[in-house]
Amino acid sequence: GVSGVPTPKIMASVGSRLAHSMQASARLHVSRSAAILGRSRHPGVSGVFRDAALAGQNAAMRRGMSSAADPVYDVVVFGGNGFVGSHVCMALVAMGKKVAAINRSGAPREHAPWMDGVDYIAADVFEPEAWRSVLKGAGGVVATIGAFGDYETMKRFNGDANITVAEEAAAAGVKRMVFVSASFPPFPASIPLRGYIEGKQAAEERVRALFPNSHSILKPSVIFGKQEGVTPHPLIAAVRALGPMQEPLMTNTPLGKLSTLPVFGGVFLPWSPVEAVAKAAAEGAVRELSTLTLLPSDIAVFKH
Repeated sequence: GVSGVPTPKIMASVGSRLAHSMQASARLHVSRSAAILGRSRHPGVSGVFRDAALAGQNAAMRRGMSSAADPVYDVVVFGGNGFVGSHVCMALVAMGKKVAAINRSGAPREHAPWMDGVDYIAADVFEPEAWRSVLKGAGGVVATIGAFGDYETMKRFNGDANITVAEEAAAAGVKRMVFVSASFPPFPASIPLRGYIEGKQAAEERVRALFPNSHSILKPSVIFGKQEGVTPHPLIAAVRALGPMQEPLMTNTPLGKLSTLPVFGGVFLPWSPVEAVAKAAAEGAVRELSTLTLLPSDIAVFKH
């Protein structure tokens, strides 16, 4: 043919390659969607979604899906596969809310029927580009991230992680912010928990600054209860097992009055049932509560 003008044979080859490229792009988009929004209603493959998201899809998640594919959630729960977070998700599903749970491990390994109402998203909280789009249009966010360990670990996960969540939620225009903090142990028990306490306090301050009139900060005492499908550390298991005895003992006997004592009073605070903490967090994510900061006695109201 004329120099510079493609022949019909070349045009056909280009068209074939273009069609192949478009098909590959479509498959990649579906793969991203599955990895990011792998629903627990498919328990047989939830582990596949989780592992794919962690091992091979992080780069794709950071690039993000198109806005047309992003669902809108009533509440997004960070740490939604943990002890408190899983109960928060369960409470929200019972309220009929559309829920997303963001955590490193994705969907739980053990499936329960209520999990069908949650979209589990495997992502690192310190890589917000992987989950930022999930916050678009959300009515509320619940931050339940926490960890024990050395000072730096506790400061990072109890403080920095939840601060990141609060800042991203505010930037996305989320209406309500709930932070599950803690009632801190008295001296000298507080010494080895300095990173934990400083982290939580820093996160509380940031939440109050970003959501001055639309936040709920929960400060439960020791949280006890069951977590299906998880075998906790023996010490944690023992503490949780004591809760059903400690909480009514401190609530219904004169021992509870000792909680007002300076220094050691915190030892006598009634422990907090995880169901009450979860219910308070779920309610705080969708409506204004009677107080912005909920102490153990305020949380106890949500047992009923």
